[in-house]
Amino acid sequence: MSQMTRSTILLALVSVCSLPAGSQGLLGRIGAAAPPESVTVAVPVDSASPRAALQAFFTATHANDVEGAAMFLDLSAPAASTRGPELARRLGAVLDSRLWIDLERISPLASGDTEDGLPRDRELIGEVVGAGKRMVPVRLARQVRDGRGQWVFSSVTVVQIDSMFEALPDHWVREHLPPTLRINGPFGLQRWQWLALLILLPLSAIIGFVLAGPLQAVLKKIVSRTQTDFDDALVDSAHGPITLLVGVVASRVLLRWIALPGPAETFVLDLQRAFIVVAVFWILLRVIGALQEVLPTTTWGTSHSALRSLIPLGGRMARLFVLIIGLLTVVASFGYPIATILAGLGIGGIAVALGAQKSLEHFFGSVSIGIDQPFRVGDWVIVDGTVEGEVEAIGLRSTRIRTLERTLVSIPNGRLAETRTENFGHRDRIRMRTKIALEYGTTAVQVAQVRDGIEALLRAHELTWTGRVVVRFSEFSDSSIDLDVFCWIVTEDVDEFRRIREQHYLGMMRIVEEAGASFAFPTQTVHLKGGTKG
Repeated sequence: MSQMTRSTILLALVSVCSLPAGSQGLLGRIGAAAPPESVTVAVPVDSASPRAALQAFFTATHANDVEGAAMFLDLSAPAASTRGPELARRLGAVLDSRLWIDLERISPLASGDTEDGLPRDRELIGEVVGAGKRMVPVRLARQVRDGRGQWVFSSVTVVQIDSMFEALPDHWVREHLPPTLRINGPFGLQRWQWLALLILLPLSAIIGFVLAGPLQAVLKKIVSRTQTDFDDALVDSAHGPITLLVGVVASRVLLRWIALPGPAETFVLDLQRAFIVVAVFWILLRVIGALQEVLPTTTWGTSHSALRSLIPLGGRMARLFVLIIGLLTVVASFGYPIATILAGLGIGGIAVALGAQKSLEHFFGSVSIGIDQPFRVGDWVIVDGTVEGEVEAIGLRSTRIRTLERTLVSIPNGRLAETRTENFGHRDRIRMRTKIALEYGTTAVQVAQVRDGIEALLRAHELTWTGRVVVRFSEFSDSSIDLDVFCWIVTEDVDEFRRIREQHYLGMMRIVEEAGASFAFPTQTVHLKGGTKG
């Protein structure tokens, strides 16, 4: 999948996921109010109450019934008397975008809220930004119509509708759209808003993809002036996070021109912050990768060969830690209580630990191998006397060994940490040991000549460890006179050791031949003794 496709998918999630599932549109008017701390007795909603009036107004505007919605406006002002449907439509757009009303906080009584300090025929719904960034109060007024009381938007509020509407960033678009595009769609968004999202968000992804290259080039010029290779490797690998960051910033700028409903806009902003968090932790993962790439080539890495083998394992553990912290940070950006989640994870972790004992055992086995370092990647090992090969990778769960047959053997780290492992990679020299068997009939002078010649041969070689060279007449065996030969070859290369050992063995054969002796082979002599006749 191309980088541009991945960025488009990530940014498209903003539009697809930008609204909370289960939203009831504007009819629910749930808002972001906290639940009441105490349980209260439900009060029936009076049909002549402020809450009922607002519900009826929103129902009408969302059904595009502007004539029905205009019945809840006080059109007594001369400038508003002939513009009822238009003002109702504009007020509905303003309230949807700038004043997300929690209907549960509106009085369900016909008399309204008598304890809010306002006149008994007035209800304050909230405040909306008008022309010049001035806050305009939105009020309801109680009137008597057809002999019964009814709450409507006050005349003072009605005359301010144009000012509030023109303060919307997308008021020009709303004013010139055909009525079919102003119909509410899923999640309380109008059709034209869905269409705008489908255009602006892919456009944001394209902007991010196009601008990421030049921005990365500028960063490369900046880091090229430093002496370290770390920042160069980091910038080279950060194209994806840079694309995502630029795309999110572009989407944030473009979406400012669309006045989304309150909860939708809040959720979009939360989701954009979540994507920024994802980009930041994505960069941290790239930092870990750059460190893994650069550390082995640094002076520190070349001088600490033992610690250098821990870099791949440490990188995997660091990535796991960053992913967990990143996930928790993303969850926190949506307002979820992390402490509660961690407490739940702690309780659930007990059950998980019981069900994943083997996996945890292998994980801690990998930690033990990383700390104790019985072997490193590239070492030649024999595990439990059965598996021999080169260590190819040390993972979080298992270690892979490439055998002489070129097969790959995976051994769980939990088992490997408790298994006898013979490591040939830490040898500073390799032992050479053999036995020279001379046939019976070899004289003592010949045996001594062979012994001294072999010892001189071994000590003369430049890679023989002179601290201990043993060539001694060891025993009279059943069919030969035996000499033990023992020394160390100062090399870590097995192939070089085999070459030197071959040279020594050929030299030993020449020494035996020059001494006039011969190599023995297993024989048995049977003496038959004839009996006497009686």
